[in-house]
Amino acid sequence: MEAIFDFLQSIHLSIIEVMFTLIPIFYVGYRMGGKKVRKVTEEMHSLQRQMLDLNEELLYGKSETPVIGIKHDPIKISNIAK
Repeated sequence: MEAIFDFLQSIHLSIIEVMFTLIPIFYVGYRMGGKKVRKVTEEMHSLQRQMLDLNEELLYGKSETPVIGIKHDPIKISNIAK
């Protein structure tokens, strides 16, 4: 830590000047990162919704154009019990 203070003094900067410079830079980076995280989160949620809708269509046959032909035969309990 002492080496950092010596370096700052050698180029005639005080820690206060450095802090006043770094705080706005940090704030701008934080805001830009927050926007990217929000965008990726929204995209992830939309993909999850699409996947759930597709699974629902595949399982329950609610699709207008079936992706694969699934027969909805009721399972006979008598066959399972044997």
